[in-house]
Parts: sequence; structure tokens; C-alpha cells
Amino acid sequence: MAHPVIVRTVIYSVVLGSIAIGLFTWISGRLEFTEVGYSGAFLVNLIGSASIVVPIPGVAAICGGAAASLGLNLWALGSVGAAGAALGEITGYLAGFGGQPIVARWRFYSRIHNWAVRRGGVGLFILALIPNPFFDIAGIAAGGLGYPLHKFLLYVFAGKVIRYIGIAFACRLGIDWFTRFT
Repeated sequence: MAHPVIVRTVIYSVVLGSIAIGLFTWISGRLEFTEVGYSGAFLVNLIGSASIVVPIPGVAAICGGAAASLGLNLWALGSVGAAGAALGEITGYLAGFGGQPIVARWRFYSRIHNWAVRRGGVGLFILALIPNPFFDIAGIAAGGLGYPLHKFLLYVFAGKVIRYIGIAFACRLGIDWFTRFT
């Protein structure tokens, strides 16, 4: 198995590099999801999930990309957006993972740890499935508790893919309905 410091460095580099490229593309005006399509939905969701400070509406990219005039496949659009969002959540996970000694001193650490060990995946799945602004806290907790990264990504992706595909279909229906009356 690879050395943990090397693995952590590679993960940090990939996530931070993706965020930097995405932010540069977005700030420079080259990231218009209606023109870029799937890659735009991926990048907007990656940046939106990775950043707490900069409010970037990843769901808006899915909804905008669902317009029938763009011709995007809604299943693929939701899946690509969910992949970007799940990868973006790694920043919260890594914040918790890097602060593990601090988290271990929390008053309720043993209670949260036991709950996460027994129900962690289901909890992450449900939190990723329902819209809520506090998912970063779940990522920080998962990282701080040493929850396996591959399981974290699997459960987060599974919840977000269902949510984003549902949003894509709802927006397609809503956009089509709205354009009939305008």
C-alpha cells in the first residue's frame, strides 16, 4: 500500500488543481454551462461543493443544462454533476482528516464515532440525497473519524446522483412547461 502522506498529497493536489482550473475558467468567462454542457456541469458542481466561501450554485448548472434546447441527456447530466459535487466534497473530508487529532478531543467524539461506524454510509447517503447547506459538516466529521475515502465518495455520489437526476428531470419539465406560456 502507498504511503499515507503520498496518498494525501496526491488527493490534495488533484482536488486543489481541479478547483484552481475550474475557478480560472469560471472567472475568465470561459465556463458558461449552457455552452460547455457536461464538463461545465461537472466543473460548476466541483467548485460549488469544494468551496464554502464562494457561493456557486451547482444545482443551477444542472437545471440550466436540462433545457431541451441544449439536447443534453438528463441521466448523464445528473451523473456528471453528481461526480463533480462528490469530488468537491473531498475538501471537507480532507479538512476533517487533517484535523483528526483536534476532532478526537471533541466532547462527543466517541458517540459520533460509534454512530459513524454503525450507520456512517447510510447517514452520508441521506445527507447527500436531501438538499441541505450543512453537508460540509458531515464531510468534516467523516474525515475526522477516519471514514474510508472510497466509501465516503461512493455514498456521497450515490445520494447526489439520485438527487441531481431528479433535479434535471424536474427542471426539464418545468422549463418546457414555462416556455409554453411565454
